[in-house]
Amino acid sequence: MRPQLKDIAWERVGDELRLVYDPRDQLVLSDPDGTVEKLLGLLGEGGRTVAELADELSLDVADVEGAVAAFDDVSLLEDGDRLGRLEPAAAERYFSNLAFFESFSTLGRSHEDLQRRLRESHVLVLGTGGLNSNTIPHLAGLGVGRLTLLDRDTVDPRNFARQYLYRWDDVGARKVERAAEWVRAFDPGVEVEAIDADVEGPEQLHELVTRTRPDVVASGIDRPNRIDLWVNEACVRNGVPFVRGGISVTTGTVWSVQPGVSACRACVPADPSNPADFDDPEDPAIAGAIAATRLFVSKPQPNRGIGPVAGLLGAFGAFEVLRYLTDFEPPAYAGRPLSIDFAHGCATSQDEWPRNPACPACGGR
Repeated sequence: MRPQLKDIAWERVGDELRLVYDPRDQLVLSDPDGTVEKLLGLLGEGGRTVAELADELSLDVADVEGAVAAFDDVSLLEDGDRLGRLEPAAAERYFSNLAFFESFSTLGRSHEDLQRRLRESHVLVLGTGGLNSNTIPHLAGLGVGRLTLLDRDTVDPRNFARQYLYRWDDVGARKVERAAEWVRAFDPGVEVEAIDADVEGPEQLHELVTRTRPDVVASGIDRPNRIDLWVNEACVRNGVPFVRGGISVTTGTVWSVQPGVSACRACVPADPSNPADFDDPEDPAIAGAIAATRLFVSKPQPNRGIGPVAGLLGAFGAFEVLRYLTDFEPPAYAGRPLSIDFAHGCATSQDEWPRNPACPACGGR
């Protein structure tokens, strides 16, 4: 290991050093004799082991090891031996990605390692319509190496309010084929498979997930009503994370399931949109809310997902997929749905699903 300092700035103020990587954070260190500043200079040059750093500074190896560990604890170092492995064309292609990942890299994983994880990842995308037509470009831009796309629809004029993968000349064409063509044209290095099919039941989804073996499933399918439970069952059985986004009138939601860790969709109390699943509660307020939901779902629902709505939900969903693929930070919405209130300045809130030990999908897993 050859610890290397990230691109930080520092200045001396009397006997102290002020270090800044992110403007919202700063680290102030005591350095009356200048030893710390010399160490920073050597770490900035890189190419030295801890023993070599200690030798140049005439310090004990244990002291330098302690300093290196302290800098790593605040994410200021990477391992130089884990850098410079990307070919120049890839480094140029992923320039901004690499700069972003540097903020989350450590001695144990460089920013190039995080990008490499994406290049080796596979995402199964269910639906290439409103939500995922916004998610797919994010995944391709991130450099996800393989995408499997599934959809059953054709491109229609009403799609153009929010689905920017498609062009007017595509009206009447099979949506999934056009989405796959967009990905190939955007980045020929992304392997993409198009599946033109409907989703008919949980066993079909289980077979699809088993066959394609994705790292994450991103779903934007709304019908039939129990589709989320079907996807949930297939993902939990296969141990594959599941990311979902959608809109109900003026409320957008993004959530995910981390099998074996978070509550799953089947842990959620019975769905009031399905009367057979719900006993009439004694609480009048709950009974009224259930009655209102039942009444709401009894009428046809137009798609209210305008471009900014689909774009915002697609971005939040892509971020959650990114968390699962790289582990740059833990999943943010696993069993904790993010709600976005489009009627009140896009205010956000989060609830938590209680995990049900007796859940038929994930109980005991």
